[in-house]
Amino acid sequence: MRTQLLSLGVAIGATFALFGAPSQANCVANPPTQSNTTFPASLTGKLAYHSYVNYGDGTSQLFIYDFAARTLQQVSQPTWGIQDPMNAVFSPDGKWLAFMGITNNAWNVFFWQVGSSNMPINLTNSTGQTRNEDPKFSTDGKSLLFKQNGDVMQAALSYTSSGPVFTSIVNLTRTAPAVENSMPFPTPDGTAVYYADGTGANMGLYKQTIGSTSKVAFDTPTGLATYYPIVRADGTVFYARWHDATSQADQIYTKLNPGDTPNQLSLNDCNSNNSDPSPVNGTNYVFFSSTTAGGYQLYLGDASTGQRWSLSQFGVNSDTTRAKLGSNYYAGGATPAAQQIGLLSQGKPASASSSYSSSLGPAYAFDGNTTSTRWDSVEGVAGTQWLMVDLGSTRTITGVDLYWDAGAKVYSIQTSNDGVNWTNIYSTTNGVSYGHVALANLKGSGRYVRMVGTQRATQWGYSLDEMQVWGY
Repeated sequence: MRTQLLSLGVAIGATFALFGAPSQANCVANPPTQSNTTFPASLTGKLAYHSYVNYGDGTSQLFIYDFAARTLQQVSQPTWGIQDPMNAVFSPDGKWLAFMGITNNAWNVFFWQVGSSNMPINLTNSTGQTRNEDPKFSTDGKSLLFKQNGDVMQAALSYTSSGPVFTSIVNLTRTAPAVENSMPFPTPDGTAVYYADGTGANMGLYKQTIGSTSKVAFDTPTGLATYYPIVRADGTVFYARWHDATSQADQIYTKLNPGDTPNQLSLNDCNSNNSDPSPVNGTNYVFFSSTTAGGYQLYLGDASTGQRWSLSQFGVNSDTTRAKLGSNYYAGGATPAAQQIGLLSQGKPASASSSYSSSLGPAYAFDGNTTSTRWDSVEGVAGTQWLMVDLGSTRTITGVDLYWDAGAKVYSIQTSNDGVNWTNIYSTTNGVSYGHVALANLKGSGRYVRMVGTQRATQWGYSLDEMQVWGY
């Protein structure tokens, strides 16, 4: 059993079979490894994981194996200045990798843009003894759950031109330091969160409705540490649990409902630790770590048949001196909206009902600078004013970010296909005087998008440092 899990969460779940699995399974002593030639060809996504010699020795590094390109890459770099990066998870669209690591003597949560040479972005910016760990995305990618000093936090995400930022953080559990809550994972519909409660042999799994502090026990066997919940898209929860109190060996279990009997998967080796499962949505496959070969190595398993394939053929397990853990698989099969969502407006043609001067024209609200350039309308009797961007073609609009220098108390966001007929997709009578406003979950479409202000929130005109239109 990996003792660091008693104080530090890692990542990802195991699996019930989707199609007619038996209600109960059992571990197998020294299960056979399938031939490399039978490795499922349907798996063409990317697998992230971390590798270290010994936990906490400063050797942990992040890797991505690309099954389509057949390439293995160490993505963490010395220039990052981050000690022990680990527990990486892909965003639902595969564009970002969230992970935990140490800077300024504290565990922090970082975002790295997949495939880029950019430095990771520190989202938590903690120092000293603060611990920010176990990041997990919501299904829509609009929030991130993580552990902070023994409580489960939910942070709302905004994807700006400078990268992701937290726009708010809510403490969901509020029990620390009396009770340690860790390793959160949201339900697919985002209404609840699973997490581990307690430490050591007293660690069990609970399910809590988001917005409420009430929780129900999901799996809390006496004397058997139970932790690491991961939820597949169909709602099945995968997690690790001790096989028995004597050996304390990790085994992968699944359950769908709190009242169900835990299902110990037959892909488990009874004589080793089996942990950190990462299920592949829509299939019975699950990536996981196992000590069958002597140290933690990565495998693929079939939860319905118990078949196991080693990832050694891909070079993933080539360095046997290092443990491989925290696997997370991105299949590339997100919904079209999630796959293609992005910033649509930057650098696009812009116009406005008025401008205070040529140096404060509408184009400056779409130049990617959220602090030093801006559009200003006329001042004084500004009345109704608008700022518009031409996206070039009809697009689906999912969000708008407004960086107000001088705000509107009453305003609307409108879309149009022809620039003549307009549809409201958002409106408010309680706008802010200044600052960043993220309008998420919008539903609209059009080639043209505009902000229409009808009542100022200051004595000045309307002024936007930046207006960002998001969608696909």
